[in-house]
Amino acid sequence: MKVSVEIITGTFIDTEVNENATVRELKEKIATEVQLSVSRLILVVGHEEERRMVTEDEDEKKLKDLGVREDSHMYLFFKHPDLVYKEEKPQGKEDDASMKEIAESKRGNGEEDEEAKEKTHGEKEDTAMKNGEEDREKEKKNVEETKDNEDGKEKASEGEKGENEMDMVS
Repeated sequence: MKVSVEIITGTFIDTEVNENATVRELKEKIATEVQLSVSRLILVVGHEEERRMVTEDEDEKKLKDLGVREDSHMYLFFKHPDLVYKEEKPQGKEDDASMKEIAESKRGNGEEDEEAKEKTHGEKEDTAMKNGEEDREKEKKNVEETKDNEDGKEKASEGEKGENEMDMVS
């Protein structure tokens, strides 16, 4: 059956789907067309006052069970990539397409990915701690060497004093 999907941008996608196609199958076709991950797509079906958003738990429902028929007109909206990422993260899912979209979205906004920022910050702290420890070790060594050198000079100086005193006695 042929269906028409109007994207929020005002463009249309006319596509052919099987009579028994599921919402997920339609979303997958659309996702390929608009080059976004399926998890970002929000589909709105129905006529006039009966329009409603198809929820994610309805993705396995057949389109015909939702009232979609030949030449049906639907609307498509998109979730912001950050929203998708926040929804998926607790479940342990990481969609590569979503991650790429988030990165591109943030780059477009001049933002940095918070996780990357935190990771970099953590690495900098680790490096700083290691460097700080190394610096403290070097400083400790230098203090010990300086002390040893001073002790050596004092002993040498005492030795010279002793020789000078003996010269004076003779």
